[in-house]
Amino acid sequence: MDLTEIGFRIKAERKKRGLSQEQLAEMINVSSHYIYEIERGLKAMSLETLVNVIEAMDLSADYILFGEKTEYGVSLFEQLEKMDIQHRKRAENAFAVLLPFIR
Repeated sequence: MDLTEIGFRIKAERKKRGLSQEQLAEMINVSSHYIYEIERGLKAMSLETLVNVIEAMDLSADYILFGEKTEYGVSLFEQLEKMDIQHRKRAENAFAVLLPFIR
């Protein structure tokens, strides 16, 4: 896990949304200096802070941690909601087969 890359992605997403460090800090109840340190890769976030960042900017954990976006930039659940019933059932069956290997 590369803290510099994680910080870069957070900063890019924050700027894309037109938020200042102060605004993001207020949204997730941390100091703006802490946001500065995260964005520069100087500090690692707690799990709680990571979740708060993700929720505040409507991001995926995969993207923040690994730089990977799901298809069309939406989550698996959002993709499933867009599928017709036949395709959703196929996806559910595929997931049921994979689930034992994930646990």
